[in-house]
Amino acid sequence: MKNRSRAAGTVALLVTVGLLGAAPTITAVSTAQAQTEYLPTKKDFIGKWKLSGAAIRPPRDLKGSPTEKDEAAANEFQQTVSAFYSAFDYLEIKADGSYNFHQPGDPGSGPCVWCGSWSFKNDSLWLELDTAPRLDIYAEGGDIQMTYTAEPEKTSKYKWQVFGWSKLD
Repeated sequence: MKNRSRAAGTVALLVTVGLLGAAPTITAVSTAQAQTEYLPTKKDFIGKWKLSGAAIRPPRDLKGSPTEKDEAAANEFQQTVSAFYSAFDYLEIKADGSYNFHQPGDPGSGPCVWCGSWSFKNDSLWLELDTAPRLDIYAEGGDIQMTYTAEPEKTSKYKWQVFGWSKLD
């Protein structure tokens, strides 16, 4: 019995060593680097952005677990909002404090259909809309994540919505 246990232990050790030998090399990161968080500036948001994805996420202030009805309503509303954003060629954020959701074929000048101004606070860019879309960048040169913090008509559907935007060249 001791020989079987010893043999099993030896095999396990050899398998572990073999797996570790095949594992990718992990470089050390200093404590200072590990604790550094990327904090974007205004200029990181300037440019043209294309919708790249969407998801739903229960709001942070949701008390208790979401019900199936809550999730179904959020998913249904996600389709509506996604269709709305997909109707635009891109979102342009300008250094002058304005933004514009450009429609297909829009020459980029003249009156806009869905535009306004933005502000920058708490390391996020905020579109001046009733739903208070918040745009965040979590890594240098990364995509924008759009979430909502305010809601019109006391509905909870907007707070479930998360949209990803990728920078256009």
